[in-house]
Amino acid sequence: MTIKIPVLPGQKSEILRLANPTLSLDDASRQLPGGVYTTFRTYQKRYAISLLDHFDRLENSARLSGTVVSLDYERLRLELRNALNLFDPAEARVRVSVDLTVKPGDVYLSLEELHTPSVEQYRDGVAVITRKMHRENPVAKATNFILEAEKVRHEVDFQEINEVLMISEDDHVLEGLSSNFFGIQNETLITAEEGILPGITRKMVIEIAHQLGYFVAYRNIRLGELSRLDEAFITSASRAILPVTRINNRPVGTGKVGNITRELQVAFQKNLDASLDLI
Repeated sequence: MTIKIPVLPGQKSEILRLANPTLSLDDASRQLPGGVYTTFRTYQKRYAISLLDHFDRLENSARLSGTVVSLDYERLRLELRNALNLFDPAEARVRVSVDLTVKPGDVYLSLEELHTPSVEQYRDGVAVITRKMHRENPVAKATNFILEAEKVRHEVDFQEINEVLMISEDDHVLEGLSSNFFGIQNETLITAEEGILPGITRKMVIEIAHQLGYFVAYRNIRLGELSRLDEAFITSASRAILPVTRINNRPVGTGKVGNITRELQVAFQKNLDASLDLI
């Protein structure tokens, strides 16, 4: 379901009947004007993690893309509540897109049923592969990247792997197509700081790591270092902390989910309630 919220005052929102059945958020995004976006999941269909941070990121992404927009946060909350009331599935994956090309400032809310990793994937970890590619403007979450990522997804068997890690031209690990990447070596968390879109879940995980007493090194992991990692995981709104136990068909560490990743997963769930904002 996709709802258009016009920027002009007095104009009512409308549910869009997009061409072709909308099967996913990416399907919807392909049919909307170009712009910037943010994606998050609901909890109990009433809450989201750090909702204001998502709204702030939209405005910041628009500014970095060359257009200044001012969002009405309270109206966005109201429209989100209305959309969720119309949405049948128990939980939603929500994308808020801001038009920067046709009618700058118009907002689109797109919802799809939330699907999270399985219990087995959280318990045993997942496999990922690497691919040479990067975002043109890493700090701005622009919708044109959705189309680039979709091309890669058509070439990859996502029955076997969970994510594609993007590798820079100088062989540095950046981030996933829809996630941030962490490696762990000698009880130190390592995550890229440059050339990536810093995720809101990533920020929460870093705060939790500090609370637990772990050091976080902000640097790019070189491609050749992956085989020397003790543990690894990816983070995103839908995945939370998802262990990675194989990269390019080679085991990470022992090939099993490590103790630090487990500790972070438990702490993330304990800290979740404090991070939830009422929509």
